[in-house]
Amino acid sequence: MPSGKWWVDYAAQSVMHALVAALAIEALLRVWRARAPGDRLVLRLIGLGQPLVVTPLLFALAPLRRGERFADVWALLSVRRWQELSLLGASAFHLALGAALAAGVTLFAMDALPLLPRRRRALPAGAVPPPALEAALADAIEGTAGALRSARARRPRLRFLATRAPALFCAGVRSPELVVSQGALDLLDPEELRAALRHELAHLDRHDPAVSWAVMAARALLFFNPVAQVSARALARDAEWLADERAGGDRLALASALIKLHRAGLAGGAPVRRPLPFAGALSEPLRRVRSHDVEARCRRLLEPAPPPGLVFRAPRLAATAAALAALTFLVA
Repeated sequence: MPSGKWWVDYAAQSVMHALVAALAIEALLRVWRARAPGDRLVLRLIGLGQPLVVTPLLFALAPLRRGERFADVWALLSVRRWQELSLLGASAFHLALGAALAAGVTLFAMDALPLLPRRRRALPAGAVPPPALEAALADAIEGTAGALRSARARRPRLRFLATRAPALFCAGVRSPELVVSQGALDLLDPEELRAALRHELAHLDRHDPAVSWAVMAARALLFFNPVAQVSARALARDAEWLADERAGGDRLALASALIKLHRAGLAGGAPVRRPLPFAGALSEPLRRVRSHDVEARCRRLLEPAPPPGLVFRAPRLAATAAALAALTFLVA
């Protein structure tokens, strides 16, 4: 690879490192039967860390990997070899890389464009919350007080929207708040409302709105990498599952609330735009995909007990991170 085209080599290796890491993580999730959302979340973060952290370090600290001798003797997989293949008169390497970069940019733009200042919609002004909502929030806080570590989650700000569009989510980084609309109050019964509020309190307790912006920043750095974009979206799903588990309480009521809110969203209307990076990722354009995600969450909630965590969790995660870094070193 000519020195002036180092960025082509970097982009190709970033995509391959992300792909190798993602496949390895998915294999471990199945071999270890890792079903606890916290374990799945950490493993996916380790996989995302390969193109985000390991690839830049390898380019900066191990220039020998870019030599032909390393590719011939040490590399398990050398993406440069694809340049020797041709398709319709063009290098298969450049065709594959171009298709990958186009996919990565498209996936990133789908979630990034709605966040631009000119395209973002500010939340409507809040109204005075009805007593029923205040009471439900107090019950939800009391029911999860033993599990909440964040003072913000124990004393959240509440924004009530006098709109018929169902909305129930948390938002904000410096001043996080719970957003609930009149439409959600009309849709959910008291048990479902308390369960949904506990779910959002679990998000606030883990600072998930701020974390979602941090992951979005990582996606911006890897805007060209389609595997990293898909992995980041999977993180959003695992974060939802983790909040489901941490919410505790009536799991059946939470499942029922999810189904009602999902069906109301499919019915159309004027939904309230969520000012979060993963709002688009959690609302896929295909109804079948959205429905499948809700179905999977509800099936987990209807299981008799939360899934157990990994045995020897810390050593396993450390070994996974070290093994993936070593494997990434040999993919040049």
